[in-house]
Amino acid sequence: MVKSLLSFAVAALSLSGSVLAAPKYQPWSTTTHFPVVDKWLENKCPGKYQACTDDNISIRKDFDAMPPQERKAYTDAINCLRNQPSQLDPNVYPGAINRFFDYAMVHVNRTRDAHLNGFFLVWHRMYLHLFEQDLRKTCGYTGSFPYWNWPATADNLRGSPIFNGDAFSMSGDGYFTGNTPLQIAPTFILPHGTGGGCIMSGPFAGMTRTINDVTNAFLLNGTTPPMSIYAKNESCITRDLNTFVAQTWTNYTAVQQAVEAPDLNTFEILLNGVVGGGQLGIHSGAHFIMGSPASNIFSSAQDPIWYPLHTMLDRVYTSWQIRHPDQADAVWGNETPLNLPPSPNVTLDTQVPDWGYFDLDTYTVGELKSTTAGPFCYKYDINV
Repeated sequence: MVKSLLSFAVAALSLSGSVLAAPKYQPWSTTTHFPVVDKWLENKCPGKYQACTDDNISIRKDFDAMPPQERKAYTDAINCLRNQPSQLDPNVYPGAINRFFDYAMVHVNRTRDAHLNGFFLVWHRMYLHLFEQDLRKTCGYTGSFPYWNWPATADNLRGSPIFNGDAFSMSGDGYFTGNTPLQIAPTFILPHGTGGGCIMSGPFAGMTRTINDVTNAFLLNGTTPPMSIYAKNESCITRDLNTFVAQTWTNYTAVQQAVEAPDLNTFEILLNGVVGGGQLGIHSGAHFIMGSPASNIFSSAQDPIWYPLHTMLDRVYTSWQIRHPDQADAVWGNETPLNLPPSPNVTLDTQVPDWGYFDLDTYTVGELKSTTAGPFCYKYDINV
């Protein structure tokens, strides 16, 4: 098997190419909640959570639409986390060089527990929430928690505020390393992007990574990675912005297909694809827009773009739930990636894998299904 990034899976469904269709926006209203999920929570967890109201709800916004100083405040807060000491055992996790990298280590540690299975969407929803709260409590961030609007940047990656490389961006591309194509699978090759080298500009220029890319075989064959994956291997974070991938797999039409998927199974296929195909899903496509490490399922959270990328993923999931209110509590998948080794089906009552020391409480899948109930109280500026 080619040592590839099939962990983000290759879609069996062909999306609609590089045609950018006009977005169909769904504005927020006070009636846009999740009654099926909220009723389940009322029955299962009476009195456990504070009510989410229009007075205390937070709004997540498109990074590019945020005022420049708010964008800078967000990246300053991330750099603040990078200046906080790690709380992990350095003998076990030597690559955890600060608190920001503690999150990356948790992601590596939970990759097999929270990908290509029934926990994927809710585990990542909570992981984002914990990171957001940490930015606020530890680093005093008061702005919006941003998302990267994939289709809005597809035609002009380097010119978009999120990637233009100025002081108000999420940093730009890496330096150009050549035109060698990226082989994803024996019959699936992507063209090289416009970078490939170390990040050159912006608030994360020269930022270090400590975790090597990890082969996907551990997901595909159901085995546990060795502890050596946590070793400290310092090098610069690289990026390789790829317009071909952006226009082909993260365009408006592709996103619209996902939010209009008839059921959660189809929705997740359109997000992540199916191993063995020759197409990417919209979520996997977003990772491959960036190049390594952001395109490696285990080590991707070392690049700060991971967070706006996955907030967009959650925005798409939230939009799907809003468009399918009778299925907002739907579950699909097993407890192990690709059901390897075989495992039970996930249900609303199944306990979700933890997030390390960032939250010592336990949660069921059902508790994490609503953005306006349970531990969450947020909405998006505009739903897809």
